[in-house]
Amino acid sequence: MDWKNRLDQIKNKIKSQLHAKGVDNLLQLQSVFTEFDKDQSGTLDKLEFEEMMSKLGVFLARQELTTVYNHFDANKDGHIQYEEFIGTLRQDINEKRLAVVKHAWQFLDKSSTGRVPLGSLLKSYQVQSHPRVLTREKNAEKVYNEFETCIGARAGGGQVTESSFLEYYADINACLPAEKDDYYVDLVLKTWGLNTDKAFVSPQRLQEIENIIFEKVRQRTHGADDEGKTVKKIFKHFDLDGFGTIEPNEFRKALETLGCVFKDFEMDAIFRKYDANENGKLDYEEFASSFARMGSGNNPNVNPVFGLTREPPNQVIDKIKTVLKARGAHGIRGLGIVFRRIDNSRDRKLDRQEFMWGLRENGHDLTPSEFERIFKYFDKNNDGKVSYDEFLRALRGEMNQRRRELIMLAFKKLDKTGDGRITVDDLKDSYDVSFHPEFKQGKKSKQAILEEFMQQWDTLNKDGIVNPEEWEDYYKDVSASIDDDDYFELMIRNAWHIAGGKGQYENTTIKRELVRDADGTERVVMAKGHENFTYDKNASKFWGADIR
Repeated sequence: MDWKNRLDQIKNKIKSQLHAKGVDNLLQLQSVFTEFDKDQSGTLDKLEFEEMMSKLGVFLARQELTTVYNHFDANKDGHIQYEEFIGTLRQDINEKRLAVVKHAWQFLDKSSTGRVPLGSLLKSYQVQSHPRVLTREKNAEKVYNEFETCIGARAGGGQVTESSFLEYYADINACLPAEKDDYYVDLVLKTWGLNTDKAFVSPQRLQEIENIIFEKVRQRTHGADDEGKTVKKIFKHFDLDGFGTIEPNEFRKALETLGCVFKDFEMDAIFRKYDANENGKLDYEEFASSFARMGSGNNPNVNPVFGLTREPPNQVIDKIKTVLKARGAHGIRGLGIVFRRIDNSRDRKLDRQEFMWGLRENGHDLTPSEFERIFKYFDKNNDGKVSYDEFLRALRGEMNQRRRELIMLAFKKLDKTGDGRITVDDLKDSYDVSFHPEFKQGKKSKQAILEEFMQQWDTLNKDGIVNPEEWEDYYKDVSASIDDDDYFELMIRNAWHIAGGKGQYENTTIKRELVRDADGTERVVMAKGHENFTYDKNASKFWGADIR
């Protein structure tokens, strides 16, 4: 038996036994862990781990325990980190479970502000419908107290955000085996008073349905008319009483006219989404306006009709960003190189065909409707052209103050003359690739990484000089591919030998020297030119000596 490849099965076995013992959230698990973590180090040795699992009622075969040790004891010091162990249990929430939680959140966040008062959630929670209460495995008071404690721990300022809500249910997922999907769906929907009899349609599927409708409308108009106005015209034809609303059967006929045929429960789901008053009637003006936003939010002839503000096609932007992020630090930079090569007129703008070619060449597989939405949005002047600088800015986003200050510290260190200029040769001599993640993982050689890094600077003014603006532009692209501020800081410190950082993010690559004071005392100090810089999160500033 190949035990090493059975980690997923072992995790599911752990979840199954936790569920059978009545452990419904990670706070219960954490309290037991804390009991055995005598030194409060956040780790357990193997004996402590086995005793903890035994108390929880979880029993694994010796080979299974060995697999767990080998996976979670990464540094082979005989200890298992609680956070890493729990993180692995939390990360495998499937699409069905995630979709039903998002569905519940959409129901609760009626104002679409992204946050709900904690008191409102506590009042709305229908504990009598919880599966544990229905089967009398736990009493209602115990289940409610567990809910209040766990959701309350994630509330900030008396408010629960969408991410906190999802994290709460990720904790429940971590204690529930894969075969308990129906239990999970019932738990989420019933405790919020949502109907579990109707077939559930995930938010992702609803988005797919809307995209299909949009594409059918786009094909019908051939770009000659706005999609929103076309939808309104078709639905108005089926509004027999002229009240500006249509009923489910009329809605179905209108979609069939467009060539859209969906399952009955999917038709019902998309209808309910736009039936704001839940009175069985859909305001097709609102329905049509959503397609105006999707297709022509930038068209001056559309906004007066629907009274809309322009909304970015975030779904398409996120799709492109996901591909670029997977390519690492130079993903966005590479797309910019492609655009500049295609830009024959050198006006930093691309027409529809050039823009499409550029995205395709860079490996972005967009549907016709996705391309149409993104091109129309970034065609700000409605002249049939897109500024690719503006498009790239939208992809990379803004760099926060902490990251900006850090990269300028690095620039200041390299700018030895203080004239605001760094030579490309200086970059090559100073850039340390030893701690680059792709080198450490054995994916690329030092030489390959250095060559790739230097190629980025050849695309600028080609004068052999890098100024602060060019430096910041480069690191904006890099920053867009890294979510964690601390990790970004460590990367910059390692690359340019800037001392500082805390804990696992401290730069330990800096050379130290042994010096003897006048009184004969010996001490270890950082080598000259590598003085310490530490980021103070409270003051939002870097503190330390002047690196020059």
